Amino acid sequence: MRNTAKKTSLLVLAVVLAHAASAQLFKKKLELPESKLMLVKMGPLVGLEQGKYLNFNFGMERQWQQLKLIKPQTHAANFQLGYNFKYHVMGAQLGYWFKVGRLNLTYGGRLSWQTDYDYHRFAIAPNVGYKFLQAHLQMGVNLMPRNKNFPEVNTFYASLRWVFINDRDFKKKKD
Repeated sequence: MRNTAKKTSLLVLAVVLAHAASAQLFKKKLELPESKLMLVKMGPLVGLEQGKYLNFNFGMERQWQQLKLIKPQTHAANFQLGYNFKYHVMGAQLGYWFKVGRLNLTYGGRLSWQTDYDYHRFAIAPNVGYKFLQAHLQMGVNLMPRNKNFPEVNTFYASLRWVFINDRDFKKKKD
């Protein structure tokens, strides 16, 4: 009986040590090579922005996306014009956003200028959003100085845009 117990404990000890040794030997994870291909997409966009006031937007957007299997990065820059028909407020916005992964949130910001043809307002707007296919929902806040003469500008907003991709190009990243 003693001999069997010794053999069993030695066998268990050997299995534990073998597992620990193999874990140390194969500690490196399997890593995929970094993709050097980029997909560049561009097209017009249309959208609505709702806050206290409703604005209609149209413009252009360009997106750069890494072609890789795990955690692809997408960056985009856009220029859009907006108009509020009820209060006759016109504006222009220059924006940027990025996303890491396939189903994650987008983070970005924009610089904007708005006018009611008498007064002007400039704003910086950080935003967060979610992009699914070519629809992009963003929520943000316009950080701007107060102007009692021109209040018809959204401070907090939610915008829904659709980008009509009409130009796709594959580019190779330079090292």
